[in-house]
Amino acid sequence: MTNIGILVGSLSEKSYSQKIANYLMKEQLSAKFVQVNYEILPLYNPDLEQSPILEWQIFRSVIDHMDALILVTPEYNFSIPGGLKNALDVLSVPLPPAHIVHKPALVITDSSGERGGANANAHIQQLLRYMGMAVRNDFITIGKVQELFDSQDRLINKQVVKELDDAMKSFVDVVEQQNE
Repeated sequence: MTNIGILVGSLSEKSYSQKIANYLMKEQLSAKFVQVNYEILPLYNPDLEQSPILEWQIFRSVIDHMDALILVTPEYNFSIPGGLKNALDVLSVPLPPAHIVHKPALVITDSSGERGGANANAHIQQLLRYMGMAVRNDFITIGKVQELFDSQDRLINKQVVKELDDAMKSFVDVVEQQNE
């Protein structure tokens, strides 16, 4: 079975990014979705690679077992949240082997504004490509995210549901084909 890791940019359990990730993980697709938490990772410091931090080793090992990654994140100050950036820094080294080189990735961003975190999406895609990931060209930005969920945190916007469902099916198909 295909294992797809999900990294959520916001550390808040009640964030809209988490709600989107929860929706994605409930989809009945042929892949297994695993949310990979990174909030306990110490800040990356290359000086510590001589005797790597246990949390880094565990996090890298979990990601090594994922066939692909999905990043769901809000936009913070026209960019990505610091915790997510730190997690990506931890994954990008030591070289060789990088834990994410050639790994497929899908980026989904959200915001309360109309642009849906477009700056963060572009920034993350650029960063992931630089680190060697096979980033999907999908540009999924979800604007006015606070209007898309009901009081039980169900995604109720049919257009967003269709966009996410189509993107997920396509992404899972590509990852499974790559693993054949």
